[in-house]
Amino acid sequence: MELTNQEKCKNLMKLYEESEGKITADAIVNRAYVDRLSEQTINEKVNAQMNSIKTGIYNINPRFKEGSKNYEATRKLVSETMADYQQALIDLSSFYDGKIEQLILRKVELEASLIGSILNEEYLTETISEKNNQKENDEVKRSVKDNIKAVLEKIKNKRNANSEVDPKMITNLLDQQEVAIELDEKLSNNVDQIMKDKNDNKDFMSKVEREISLISSEIDRINERKKDSIYDAMEVGGKELTSNIKRIRIFGRIKNFFASRFNTAKVVESTIIIPLNERIEAFKNNELSSMKG
Repeated sequence: MELTNQEKCKNLMKLYEESEGKITADAIVNRAYVDRLSEQTINEKVNAQMNSIKTGIYNINPRFKEGSKNYEATRKLVSETMADYQQALIDLSSFYDGKIEQLILRKVELEASLIGSILNEEYLTETISEKNNQKENDEVKRSVKDNIKAVLEKIKNKRNANSEVDPKMITNLLDQQEVAIELDEKLSNNVDQIMKDKNDNKDFMSKVEREISLISSEIDRINERKKDSIYDAMEVGGKELTSNIKRIRIFGRIKNFFASRFNTAKVVESTIIIPLNERIEAFKNNELSSMKG
């Protein structure tokens, strides 16, 4: 049993809603992936910096551990500094994640639009077939043809009988032919318009697919740029993750020897914590500030 247009539209709408739900689910998964990637990258960076601090403290005084004088104060300073360090990286990541989120939302809009166009393509294809069938089997058109055929038959019979042909019959024939031509043109125009709509729909689908592809590539590029920016943030010298801090050289070896044993906490603060805090503040006041505008 052939479906009516209303039933076809209802089925297509159901397919659209199901597809829209899948698109939304995919968007949520993509956003979760972006968050996980940011978290992993930040954790890697924070762990590397923490290891660097531990290495620096060990180089100053290998015996400065739990139970040492001022160790709790130093641990508090390290904890506060690393919390500030991590927050700076989160703010940096959020800048890129905000851009990615906008792209994901735009991609969702385009994918929903694409699904609608794909379903519309199916509908238009079926409609063209239906209109072509209607053109060939239209009842009015068939009735007009039958009338023309009947008039022609009457004229032929009159001529065969050498009878005079009523002028009204000729006029009626011409009227019927004009109706047939107009009807055929109307049906043909309907098909032509739907064909045009179908071609326009295809062009639109191609443009949407290209934009979706460009957005996907841009999301990948921003993710990579974000990772590189997080790795490079607050680094000194080379652009690689800090793995250790070299033995401090601002004191001579003899001064360093005594300082590291009798005032380790102060040395750690002045040579590790304060420089790191300065790097964090410089990063927030320069790179982050310029990003936020």
